[in-house]
Parts: sequence; structure tokens; C-alpha cells
Amino acid sequence: MVLGDFSFATAGLLTVLLIAFFTRRNTHQKSGFYFLFCIIVLSMVNVINEVIVRITADPENVNEGALMTSVCLSMFFFCSFYFGIVFYFFAILGVKKLPVYVKAILLTFAISEIVGIAITPMTGFFFGIEKGIVYTSTIYNVFFTVVIITFNVAVAVYIIKYGQNIRKYQRYSLVAATVALVLAFASQSIVPRYQPGSMVSALALLFLFTSIEDASEYYYQYNMCFNEHAFKQIAEGNFRRYNLEGIVYVGIVGFTMMSLYLQRDMIERIENRLVSGLVKGFGKKNVFYLDNGIFAIAISKIRDDSAENIYKKVCDICLGVGSILPIEPYVSVLRKEDIEIGEDCLTAADLFRAHNPGSDSGKRLFELKKEDFRLHRRERAVLSAITDGLANNNFECCYQPIYDVSIDTYSSCEVLMRLRDPELGILFPDEFIPVSDKYGLSGQIGDRIFELVCKALKRNNLKDLGTIFMHINISQSQCIGNRLSDSMGAICRKYEIDPRIFGIEISESSCIKDKGIILENVLSLKRKGMSFAIDNFGCVFSSADKITGFPVKYIKFDRHTIVSSALGSENKAILMHLVKMIKELGYKAVACGVESEELYRSLYSMGFDLFQGYYFSKPLYEDDYIEFLNAHTKR
Repeated sequence: MVLGDFSFATAGLLTVLLIAFFTRRNTHQKSGFYFLFCIIVLSMVNVINEVIVRITADPENVNEGALMTSVCLSMFFFCSFYFGIVFYFFAILGVKKLPVYVKAILLTFAISEIVGIAITPMTGFFFGIEKGIVYTSTIYNVFFTVVIITFNVAVAVYIIKYGQNIRKYQRYSLVAATVALVLAFASQSIVPRYQPGSMVSALALLFLFTSIEDASEYYYQYNMCFNEHAFKQIAEGNFRRYNLEGIVYVGIVGFTMMSLYLQRDMIERIENRLVSGLVKGFGKKNVFYLDNGIFAIAISKIRDDSAENIYKKVCDICLGVGSILPIEPYVSVLRKEDIEIGEDCLTAADLFRAHNPGSDSGKRLFELKKEDFRLHRRERAVLSAITDGLANNNFECCYQPIYDVSIDTYSSCEVLMRLRDPELGILFPDEFIPVSDKYGLSGQIGDRIFELVCKALKRNNLKDLGTIFMHINISQSQCIGNRLSDSMGAICRKYEIDPRIFGIEISESSCIKDKGIILENVLSLKRKGMSFAIDNFGCVFSSADKITGFPVKYIKFDRHTIVSSALGSENKAILMHLVKMIKELGYKAVACGVESEELYRSLYSMGFDLFQGYYFSKPLYEDDYIEFLNAHTKR
């Protein structure tokens, strides 16, 4: 068979692409498989088109059956080429899940193509032959036009939608490939005799090939093992597809400090020796170097007792590194049954990085469980809710009345925070405050809540309704911040609110842990006129010397301490002693968590001054709180 000019150029280009493809070693990527599929299918189109040219070379002696079969096969492969191109685009752009309607369209086209080709030789559904010349039916023209237009529109839409997932030059090459595919369809229709569509389609493949990420990005230096990028690709595809029993994470104790004291070439030598040892022990395709002396090893078999064996094996490898400093590993095992989604593998890597084996409680061998990932996912969801809440003003205030027994009325209240998230619902401080402290967002939240309270005070004359004092909690990270006093003072001036109405609650544990810094902030706020209360008293050491020096006015007893006093005479005696001591020091004792009349009367007999709890009122939103005050204000 003598190849025509266009076909010869196409075949040569396809050969170059095929060689370059394997040279770049992209076969382990999903997009690489689609690319290889497109090359093979387009090659088949090229070959069959040459068969068609040979069959029709002698118009007087045309084998119509062979011609019709060849034409149908050519169309089948050409449509398959377009299907491969579309899925290649999806893989490159990182589309994880196709919408149902896109799947329905692709399935409809596939079924229509297969059925149409199957019945064409008997019915001429797509093609017909007249005097040895192949002609296309109206159905074919409509169908093929709709397919090409739909595919190219889909590709364009997804490039726009997911273009941020790839590099700029990749976006340009994908757009160029889309244009080339349109030209391929147009040229195939205008000059069918010479089949230029194959050539232009090969050109489209060339553009597509430039969009495949360089395989070197998937390897640690010198191709010794895979890197973190490759690990993410496989993890997102779910490790269970690879028939693995689990993953072993390996780290080096004190590697960060080692990197600071040793020269870079020495660190690289240590890393390379570690990689060589792990590859020799576990296999090159199973070892992933993540970063900073941390590895992930895919294991095909993990017996119940083999975690210790793996740890010993890693220890032996580290001993063979021959570093001037001792290399001591720590290891974590993640079993297949604890992997619910592929992302858990990446989460496990983050949790492993956060583990500190040098601390007193740090373990050198431990397992990661699915509960760890659920907590981590919840933390990430709460963090997202916090950031969205700050951006969209989703934080709210509730007010819980505090009963003053000396004047028989509700003279004050505690401001309680709530975060209303569209997905997670209402979040309470005990969940989002620890997360905000961890990620340094407590200061922003505190300012937002304080501003909401000042707005409420500006709208309502709460003093006339009986509220002469408002307790506001601040977190430990706020207590040690260097802008607490200035920010609260600025907000008071903005809304023309007298700072003396506020009582700032700080926890007993904060007073103990960062007493010097917190005392400085407290004194600064006191100079502005604010008062202070020790919150959660009784839950740590409950020793008066821990809070001496703080200009506090109220001592709020922890709810659990209050409730436990009703459980036995010994707890009650301890609480009575604490209340007596607090009052002798000149503080006012506040009982929190009072939920029954019996508990109230018991606490009243101990000498408490103020009471807070569901027995008096649950936390109320602003309008409900105003209504509550109106109902209890003495006229």
C-alpha cells in the first residue's frame, strides 16, 4: 500500500508523537492513557482511509461491500477519536465528576453512533454508494455536525470553567487544539478525497501533547522514586483501586533542625541514601518522597503484627545511611479499612506532618484511624464556616440574663456567640473557638462580636430596661494579643458606648498560663473603665493565689463544679468553702448552669450573689431578650 502525501505526513507525525509520549513516560497519568488512545484511533482512521483510496482507485471495479465496511469503520474510529479527545480534556482539566446531563449526552451519542453504523450496510442509514462513489445521507450530516459542535462547545465550556486548574500555556494549547479539531472537521468535509482531516487532527494531537504535564514533575530527583505530586494523583484516584492494604508514613526525628545545621549537599546526600534504602526495601513504584524528610510507602500486605516489623525495617535502613548525625525514624500505619475516601491519604500525610515525635507524648510508632480523618474534616469544615462567616457577617449574638439576688432582678447578661452556617447549621463557641484560636482568627471574631453588641446597645436603651452590665467572653488568644485594648476602645468610641457597661470574662486557665501578658491587657482595659470576671472558676486548680493581682469583680463558677455540688455532701462542702473564700476576698460569686429550683435554693444557701442558667432563661436573640426584659422590668 502506497501512502498518499497527507497520509504519509500524518503517519510520520503520529510516529513522532508516539515516541515522544513514551520518552516523557506519561503512561502512569490518566490523561496519558487517553492521549495514547487518541493516537491509536487516529492511526486506524489513517490506515482505513488509505484502504478506501485503494478500493476506489478503479471506478470500474469497486467492491461495494468492502467499501461500505471500510467507510463505516473509518467513521467509527473518527467518532471514537473525538470521544477520546473529550475525555482527555476532562482529565487534563482535573474534572473529577461529570454532571449527569453530560454523561447522558455522551451516552446518547455513543449509542446512536454504534446503532447507526451497525445498520448502515443494510439500510444506507449514514452512507450510500452510487456508481462506486460514496455519498453521505442527510442523517449523517446532521448527526456528525451536532456531535462535533457539541463536543467542541463542551470542551470550550470546561476550559473556561476549570482553566484555573492548569498552567497558562496549557490553556493556550488546549484552545489551539480545539480550533484545530474544528478545522479538521471542516477540511474533511471540503476535501474528502485527500482526507486532510487526519493531518489536521494529528496537529490537534500535537497541541494536546504540549498540555500534558512533564513527567519529571512526578519523580523525586534522578527518578529515584515518585514525589508528592504523584502521591496526590494516586491518592485522589483512591488507593483501593491499586489493591493496596495500606500506607506507611515515615519521618525522621528532628529533620527540620538537622536541615538548619547541615549544609544543603549533606542533606541531599542523606535524603538520597534514605530513598535508595526505602526503594531497595519496598520497591521503587511504592515509595513517594513527600517533603522535609517525610515518605509515604504503599504496602500490598500489612499483617496484624507487621507494623512493628515495618518500623524495624525502616530503622535498619536509617542505620545504613551513615550520617554524621544519628537518623531516627518515626512511623505511622494507615490501613485500607480506615480509608473512606482517597482524600484521607492526603489528610493522613498532613496529620503525620503535624505529629511531634520529640515531645513527651510523641510516639515513634502509631496508627491513624478513620476517626482522626472525620475530626480533621470537621475542623476544616468549621474553619471554612468561620472564614465565610467573617466575610458574610454570619456571626450572631445571644444574651443570657443573669439574676441578681440582692436586688431581685435581672441586672446583667452574658453575651454568647453563635455562628450560623448554611451547611453546618448553628455552631457554638465550644466548637469554633478552638479552631479560630488554632488558625489565628479569634481576634477578628472578637472584634466582630463586640461590634454587634455595641450596635445592639446603640439601637436599644437596655439600661432603662434593667441591664446595667454585660459580660463578654474573650478567648485565650485574644487575651495575649497586643491589639485587644486598642480595638475594643476604638469600637466603643465609634458607637459612643460607655465602656463601663462591659465586663470582660477571662478563663481561669488563661490567668494561670499567661498571667503576665494578660494582666497587662487587663490593666489597659481597666483604665478605659471596663470590669473583669474570672470565668470557669473551679475547673482547673481553684486556688485564689492564681488570680490575685487581677482587678476582677466577679468569679463565675464552672457549670460542672456547680452541678457536682448536688451529687454529694463532700462536693457541696468544697464549694461552700470556695464561695466563702471568694466573698471574703471582696469578689462576687456567680453560679452558672443553674437548671432547677432545687439547685438554685441549694446554691442560694451557700451565699452566691448572681445566678445564670436555664432555670431563669435560655440564651435569647436580641428581639427576644428585649421582650424578656420588658416582661421582667419593675415599673
